[in-house]
Amino acid sequence: MSAPNHQTARRILLTGSRTWTDITTIRAVLAEHWGDGSAVLVTGACSRGADAIAETLWREQGGRVERHPADWGTHGKRAGLLRNADMVALGAAVCLAFIREASPGATHAAALAERAGIPVHRYPHPEGNPTVPHIAPSADRLRYALAAAARGWHVFPLVPRNKVPLKDWKWKECATTDPATIRRWWAQAPYNIGIACGPSALVVIDLDIPKDGQSPPPSWDLPGVNDGADVLALVCEQAGQPLPTLETFQVRTRRGGTHLYYTAPDGVPLGNTQGEDGNGLGWLIDTRGAGGYVVGPGSHVTLPDGTGTYDVIHTATPAPLPGWLVERLRPAPLPPQRPVAVPLATDRRGSYLRAAITAELHRVTASPPDGHNTALYRASVALGQLIAGGTLVEAEVTGWLADAAAQVGQRHGEASRTIASGLRAGANRPRSVPA
Repeated sequence: MSAPNHQTARRILLTGSRTWTDITTIRAVLAEHWGDGSAVLVTGACSRGADAIAETLWREQGGRVERHPADWGTHGKRAGLLRNADMVALGAAVCLAFIREASPGATHAAALAERAGIPVHRYPHPEGNPTVPHIAPSADRLRYALAAAARGWHVFPLVPRNKVPLKDWKWKECATTDPATIRRWWAQAPYNIGIACGPSALVVIDLDIPKDGQSPPPSWDLPGVNDGADVLALVCEQAGQPLPTLETFQVRTRRGGTHLYYTAPDGVPLGNTQGEDGNGLGWLIDTRGAGGYVVGPGSHVTLPDGTGTYDVIHTATPAPLPGWLVERLRPAPLPPQRPVAVPLATDRRGSYLRAAITAELHRVTASPPDGHNTALYRASVALGQLIAGGTLVEAEVTGWLADAAAQVGQRHGEASRTIASGLRAGANRPRSVPA
């Protein structure tokens, strides 16, 4: 594409499905219509799918975009139809229609354009029905694992048809890019594929969709906000920033969400976030960085909340994570280091307990950056055993562990979940202290 020239204003109307995922087709079509770069791309301003992809690609080349968001708050369910009529009434030289799964909104816009005498070019999505999962056999999963390793991404096995590492495997230590090791692992079983983000220098933004019956919290209960992609679009709008480039590696997750892969910034350790927790970006958006992993493409998961395959939808090299998102996700400064107060009796039994508690809290505060959560869990299990044995009080132990987690920068919500999980595990093996 050449540099834009804005002396003329040819209007290109684009309509498409929210479920459109093929970037390659849209890029090729836009290149055909770029001309001298003066054309204006007219879209319905949907936050994901064909509109979002086209807007990002057009702007990245320096092109102008004219957006027509639907006014759901005023017009309710009719907002999309009225928006389509307004766009068509303004006229266009051509209408590009990227319709998938018979999307009613995009189909309506294309039909209106035809009635108005605007030439409509329709493009089929290259994939089949996305609701029919493709279960990759073991050989295919090996191929996916080797392909990830060839990109420099450290992989490890996940339980077949699941999202969790193999029991008793220390995935942070064993994740590798070594082809011989990967072939040996995947020769044993059709394991799913885990990608360790930290050693792979990746930050992955996970845009999820709500589960059945799940509704947005009040702060995100807004017209047009239906899933993680919508939330990200709103976060960008509120920050006065463009959507992160879609010219990056992308994976469609088993429930229809999206993983956007970006390269991690040098010298800024970005960990994991969940939803609005701590530095999190918002509802239905998780991020995975140092100390986290994602389910890699080629994996097939069967769980009560959804069954499906993780499929690559764009094979581009991961783009750098935008600077403003780096700052948004940067961990808050650690509070001043101080010893965690453990008020116990000074007799022999109290001294024993004090030493045991201090050792577990030190396990947390002395843990490496990518090992905080593991250390916190193990400490919680050990102290949970003493709670179950009647030696310690749960509320006090929870407070001590939370203080230790805060000192190493663990986010409150994540730390609370880890502590509760560890205490439950410890309760299964009560331990008492002799008098």
